[in-house]
Amino acid sequence: MDETVATFIMRTILKIPMTEMMKILKAWDFLSANQLQTVNFRQRKQSLVQDLVLLCEIKKRAPPVPNEVL
Repeated sequence: MDETVATFIMRTILKIPMTEMMKILKAWDFLSANQLQTVNFRQRKQSLVQDLVLLCEIKKRAPPVPNEVL
């Protein structure tokens, strides 16, 4: 992930109150529910932000998953 994008994500997430964090991340809909469940929301906010940026980087590098045909 571009360093500028990572910095933007970090600064944006740092502005979110912890009480609203999960609600906003779910509304953002970039990380899956499974990915959000792996995040420890009880850690320091700076560590939390680093974990979230890492998850975004991993997701961005992952190949797209094709939709299942019904």
